[in-house]
Amino acid sequence: MYTTQFYFPTEAEAAVFKTLRPDADVRIVGVGMATSGTMATAYVAAFAPKRIVLCGIAGACDDSLEIGQVVEVVRDSEAGLPEAYAEFYEMKPATGLTQVESFTVSHSGDSLRFLTEKRDLPCIEQMEGAAVAAASQVLDPTEFYHLRAISNRVGDDRSKWQVGEAIAALGAVAAQLFKDE
Repeated sequence: MYTTQFYFPTEAEAAVFKTLRPDADVRIVGVGMATSGTMATAYVAAFAPKRIVLCGIAGACDDSLEIGQVVEVVRDSEAGLPEAYAEFYEMKPATGLTQVESFTVSHSGDSLRFLTEKRDLPCIEQMEGAAVAAASQVLDPTEFYHLRAISNRVGDDRSKWQVGEAIAALGAVAAQLFKDE
């Protein structure tokens, strides 16, 4: 049997998906790089999944992305590291969703300081991707994918975030993808 684990930062982000895919192996990895990287490492070491799908909400750095839109991260990096230490995580596209580059940040809005150059792809920011990608790379599951739903524009006050809409869209889209056969 092919094993897929779906990683979500929080129970709230996983709720709709879990309702639509009660058969799926869902794991909560926590918010932020330290917790999500540690939890992803523990899950991969304990269960040896063949495929990991990280899912969560994100802020859009790019006006071409709509609130509630689900995107596929195909390149991720930890924002703010000096160039000599920067790691880039490349993921093979698998879904047909809009492909984006992502910055893994420690604080909402951090990516705005690093968007000084023209990018080939729309950009988003989130808080777990590079850490989970690093754990995946080191422990070598066969496949790693990363989906995000846009909940806000980077820099928006939290009162303007549309988390519920993003979570509903994420759950509906992710539930249709990566079904084990």
